[in-house]
Amino acid sequence: MYASALIATLIKHFDKSLYVYPGGTIAPIFHECKAAGVDLICTKAEQGAGYMAIADAALSYGPAFVAVTSGPGATNLITCIADAFYDSVPLVVFTGQVGTRDLGRARELRQRGFQEVPTPQMVAPISKGVWQPQTTEELKQALIDGVRLSLDGRRGPVVIDLPMNVQMSLIDEAICRDFAASLDADLNSGTAPGKPCPTAFMESVKDALTCAQRPLLLVGGGALEAASEIRTLAERWQLPVVSSMRGIGVFPSDHPLSAGWIGHTGLPWANRTLFEADCIVALGSRLDVRQTGTELDVFAGKKVFQIDLDAAELQHARLSKVIAANCCVENFLKGFLAFDAPACQHRPWLQQIDEFRTTLQLADHGELPGVAPDELLRYLDRATKQQTTTVVTGVGSHQQWAARYFSFDNPRKRLLTSAGHGTMGYALPVALGAAQVQPRQLVLCVDGDGSFQLNIQELALARELDLPIKIVLLDNNRLGIVSQFQRITFTDDPVTGDFRNPDFRAIAEAYGIATYQLESFDPSVIDAFLRDTGPALLHARIQHDAPVSPMLLGGQTLDNMWYL
Repeated sequence: MYASALIATLIKHFDKSLYVYPGGTIAPIFHECKAAGVDLICTKAEQGAGYMAIADAALSYGPAFVAVTSGPGATNLITCIADAFYDSVPLVVFTGQVGTRDLGRARELRQRGFQEVPTPQMVAPISKGVWQPQTTEELKQALIDGVRLSLDGRRGPVVIDLPMNVQMSLIDEAICRDFAASLDADLNSGTAPGKPCPTAFMESVKDALTCAQRPLLLVGGGALEAASEIRTLAERWQLPVVSSMRGIGVFPSDHPLSAGWIGHTGLPWANRTLFEADCIVALGSRLDVRQTGTELDVFAGKKVFQIDLDAAELQHARLSKVIAANCCVENFLKGFLAFDAPACQHRPWLQQIDEFRTTLQLADHGELPGVAPDELLRYLDRATKQQTTTVVTGVGSHQQWAARYFSFDNPRKRLLTSAGHGTMGYALPVALGAAQVQPRQLVLCVDGDGSFQLNIQELALARELDLPIKIVLLDNNRLGIVSQFQRITFTDDPVTGDFRNPDFRAIAEAYGIATYQLESFDPSVIDAFLRDTGPALLHARIQHDAPVSPMLLGGQTLDNMWYL
């Protein structure tokens, strides 16, 4: 038995799959996983494996496991590691590496072993921890420490770089049995309990909300696991709620107290609500430039409370005079909900927000022929209203439209998207991961023609695993949101404004995927596509000139978004 069996034992402990793209220096893991009964899911490229694992971790709250070979295998996975880091996804990454003898080369040598790269140094800034064990004992400890760190505090990826000779070290079966028997105790030892929220801070929030005329809750990605408590707080105190993009769905989009999501491409009435609020309680949101805009003077007269698990976010807050508590959102709410809510209902403020929603409209409709994205996505939202659905998007205009026109309510209808890193090519493999983890739920993969082509090869896996994802391809022959930025800033859009795309239907059919064509809005075609029981592609030729409008541009305040 090889030492790699320890890795298989760990994955089996969590009853997880291992997402892989193979290569020589990672092969020992595959054989031990097969022997242990671990499900091996082999994608068509390293990013496919990484993004399927990201979906697994995001939907199960982690951890999830991915393994790739050394050299190009590791470098091809770096984008996924960065995505997991910036969106706080607990990913455990195994990378193959040359043997320890070749690693001990002179510093001036670029490379001794074949496909050798300095993986630990490359991934250190975008991971919570990196290990390169030199012995079996070090491997055991790295597995325990790595999983524990990935889940502790603000979650994120860890990387274990595995020299070939360490993976293939012979061990006795008793070592594996003892490792398995002690896993629960080892994983839980040294884990610090969550910090309680200071009573004085909660009292300050209570006093401020009681006195405020225009109070507001702002929920971010750090509030995902506190959805029911946030709803209780909003309803008990009659507080309107906005969210960041990562917080979409934490509070139901169609709830009367929901004022939408904010920011660069957020809803104009949500941005106006944030602009007018006099007291803001930010729950698990870092208040970055994409949320607040560049003009921070508008926050000077507001009372801003920020609850965040990451002390660094609070120490380096962009807004001045933020009153902060370094604890998880759940602990804040657990304490705060013990307070009695005041009698005030904030009715004038809620009526004012309703007026914002009525007067400030979206303008994503183009003038050229084709399918209007707003009309298509609104219809898809209505058609899937009664189904438990995961919507996955790539990055581009379609990402913003999906966030605008679908109504989200975790976990019944949730959004998975690349927020912090903003990676094109994210949608298809993450959709496959979502369908693998939750096979009885509808998975809508909403992608753009540019983003779709970055990992199009994973269509093969959809058919191979018979994962019934529904791919909605919004094809405008354009890298829309980048083209729009170029036109606004430079009055021209070289290399982004006019693409000659392939025949996407022919490609999908070659992979065995059913296809449907939408040249103009036709509900019967959309309905047939949704009824298809296998993986299917809806190719929608959308209006070439459909914009993302309005947008919050540099130098603008939240009450003055740019309209096309």
